[in-house]
Amino acid sequence: MQSVISQIPLPTAESAAYGLLMFIAGMTVPTRYGIERLEGFGRVMASKLPYMAPPGMDAETAMQQATERQTDDGSGGSE
Repeated sequence: MQSVISQIPLPTAESAAYGLLMFIAGMTVPTRYGIERLEGFGRVMASKLPYMAPPGMDAETAMQQATERQTDDGSGGSE
């Protein structure tokens, strides 16, 4: 059991200090602001995903229908 525990890599003091600094910086960000930044990051990442239209429909028409459905549901757009 001792040999298994000794094989676990430990972070260096530099990386532990960096992690602690990032944790403290994250704790000082106001919650609403932090959530908005994360949502924006998610939107950017989702916009990079390729879009495939359903079979038998061109991509432009499918995209228009998808965005219309999103705004009709009230789930799209900002408050």
